[in-house]
Amino acid sequence: MTDAIPYTQQEIQELIAPLFSRHDPKGIYLANHSLGRPLDATQTHIDDFLTHWYGDLDAAWEPWLKALEAFQSKVKGLLHLPDPGHVVMKTSAGQGLRAVLNSFPPGKKIRILTTSMEFDSIDFILRTYSDQDLVDVIFLEPTGHEGCVPLFSGAVLASALEPGTDLVVASLVNFTTGQILPEAEALVEAAHQNGTAVLFDTYHSFGVVDLPWTGADFAIGGSYKYVHGGPGACWLAISPQVAGSSEWQTRDTGWFAKKELFGYQRDADRAEGPRAWWESTPPVIEAYQALAGLEYLERFEVGRLRATNLLQQQQLRAAFSRQGLPVFDPVDPTQFGAFSLLPAANHKEVVDQLKKQGIRVDSRNGFVRFGPHPLNTQEEFEQVARALKGIRLD
Repeated sequence: MTDAIPYTQQEIQELIAPLFSRHDPKGIYLANHSLGRPLDATQTHIDDFLTHWYGDLDAAWEPWLKALEAFQSKVKGLLHLPDPGHVVMKTSAGQGLRAVLNSFPPGKKIRILTTSMEFDSIDFILRTYSDQDLVDVIFLEPTGHEGCVPLFSGAVLASALEPGTDLVVASLVNFTTGQILPEAEALVEAAHQNGTAVLFDTYHSFGVVDLPWTGADFAIGGSYKYVHGGPGACWLAISPQVAGSSEWQTRDTGWFAKKELFGYQRDADRAEGPRAWWESTPPVIEAYQALAGLEYLERFEVGRLRATNLLQQQQLRAAFSRQGLPVFDPVDPTQFGAFSLLPAANHKEVVDQLKKQGIRVDSRNGFVRFGPHPLNTQEEFEQVARALKGIRLD
């Protein structure tokens, strides 16, 4: 999937490591696919936010709005979102999904097609709306396997479309298995031919797998993981077709979506274009919080970071195999995301045992996940493999 060249150990030590000098992993940290490591510059940006607040009070809004614009622009660029597409800041991916669900006409029961393995928050929101009889949801089960790993495909999702399906919700990279959804663009094309909108969850692709914009109507994601931006710095991306349409109007709104932002008129005149998707006062500090990671990705390029990650995963799986561990070794690693899998029914126990040895990983639904970062080393992979050799795997 990438022809980019991985960073060498010398480049990593000279160029990347100095940018992460302030954090202390206190052992081996291989949960980079979960909470990403903070950059030193994160503190600098947050201090900048506070400096404007302390020194300028309400005049701080001028630089704050510029920071919001920078956040939008950088996210948009990394998504390869074409003009006049738009990025709306959110505090969670789930908030972005709710904005879309609340844009369908009042009283309409929305018909949704999704998978049975979406991230918990997305799944929970859809099931909550279903329990309140606001939506009908089809949860599509995996239709294939590679070894012990369940697989989905855009083609199968497309074949499940029915007349009257309003919305498809799917992950571009699955949070449990790391599978990159194949035939995503074909799914979008089939959905649009069916009159169906598409929302992709990009949380496990954004900033780590350099994918083209699929033509989807919406995308949700955030900076918690591979963007090193911490919690809360999330977004809803809106396609050019939706951004320029008056037919899509969400009820998740607030004064930042008003036509006259500082007019304080007693009306419901909505801004034209993408600003109509904004809500109330945005969480400006989270834009500052995310900027360091977005700048990092621009500087070091997602393609080269992806190549580095693929190489590291190969090294990690090889270390596990040498210890006789049943690591999942995909036929084509480029069709999977930024973490490797070790199947284990007692996955939570395995995570706890590793934590006692100063090794931090996580697990989901029968798999222990290992997500390397450029700062992780071959020696660490060998140490983790030896530790796992002494842990019972059910």
